[in-house]
Amino acid sequence: MKKLLLFALIYLCACAHDRGPLPGDSVTDAGVTLSPPRLQSPPLGPIEATLFPPELVMENQGALGIDTAQRDALTKEIDKGQSERLRLQWQLDAEKEKLVKLLDADKVDEARATEQATHVMDYENKIKSAHLAMLIRVKNLLTPDQQKKLRDLRK
Repeated sequence: MKKLLLFALIYLCACAHDRGPLPGDSVTDAGVTLSPPRLQSPPLGPIEATLFPPELVMENQGALGIDTAQRDALTKEIDKGQSERLRLQWQLDAEKEKLVKLLDADKVDEARATEQATHVMDYENKIKSAHLAMLIRVKNLLTPDQQKKLRDLRK
């Protein structure tokens, strides 16, 4: 059980320091990340390859022929997804704070710390699920031709 708690602690510390964006994000809490273009992009995972990050759609809206109604619908879904992510992030940070308090004790109550670590991981999963749902809604607003163009643009 101590190994499980140690693993959970290491995992949570890594998550706390690696608040990198979820797949498809280029905007973080620290602002917009502008990186030089890569000569070769890392291969996409099987899930990422089937979805389209909002930034890719926005950067290519002219080439895709995004009309006003479609742009408004995409903006609404992206706003909804970002709002949900922000709400969940606040809850996640509150749960992390509780876990840190438990772990800060000289003698850690293993059962309570493990239970609290589970709450933290639950919120991390909720954030990932909300992000995935937003990516699905974005894809569903695109026509098959627009999706094909985006796949071609990614190559």
